[in-house]
Amino acid sequence: MTVNKNDYTLGGDFAEERTRLAGIESLWDPGSQALLDHVGLRVGWSCLEAGAGGGSLVEWMAARRAYVTAVDIDTRFLRHLQSDLIDVRRIDVRHDELPRAQFDLVHARMLLEHLDDRCEVLARLAATLRPGGWMLIEDYDWETFRFEGDDDDGFAHVADVCMDFMARSGYDKNYGRRLVRDMADAGLRDVSGEGRMRIIDSGSQGLDFFRLSLDSLRAAVLAAGLISQAEAQAASTRFDRYVRLSTPLMMAGIGRR
Repeated sequence: MTVNKNDYTLGGDFAEERTRLAGIESLWDPGSQALLDHVGLRVGWSCLEAGAGGGSLVEWMAARRAYVTAVDIDTRFLRHLQSDLIDVRRIDVRHDELPRAQFDLVHARMLLEHLDDRCEVLARLAATLRPGGWMLIEDYDWETFRFEGDDDDGFAHVADVCMDFMARSGYDKNYGRRLVRDMADAGLRDVSGEGRMRIIDSGSQGLDFFRLSLDSLRAAVLAAGLISQAEAQAASTRFDRYVRLSTPLMMAGIGRR
């Protein structure tokens, strides 16, 4: 199976994609909201949410009376949010035209890690900021991801294979650790960074992100002949019993134009 650079390997027409996105929101929205408050999000700000996904942060910013432009290549979970405060646009940030010097805030989470041309996209996003405007970018570093206890069913191998498969399309599983450097190289000033990690178990909604990400990739990885049906099934059933895991490290880079 051929995978082209800059093809997105997650999402698409996966039937449970909204539930997978809800797992991300459950894990990371509280921290993202705290960082958005930290940069001073306020009434009347013009904000760009790039790769808006399920729209939870779009709604949160609009509830604070900010004006939000929500862009994604897949707007099926965003269209219902269109309002006086929210402008939903189907845009691919790699290629499509973006406003210039318009926004007080640009935020993207788990977007650049998927893009082989991430530095170019970062520069494009930075150009949408007004002078003095803030940028908050969040991406994973998977170094901390692991299940509690020994891996006795081959899950670690399947996870590595899935990461390698995604890397064919440009995914960088550890991009988070280079995020601050790239933001500084893009000409942003007052650049800083931080990371956060969660320890979750079978009672956490956030586990759906990991379970369903595996399910979303399963058919493609099998078709590529990278794992066997038995290996895929064993990895999936890992989630059928009680588990506890350490999430990847969510790295945040903060800077201003």
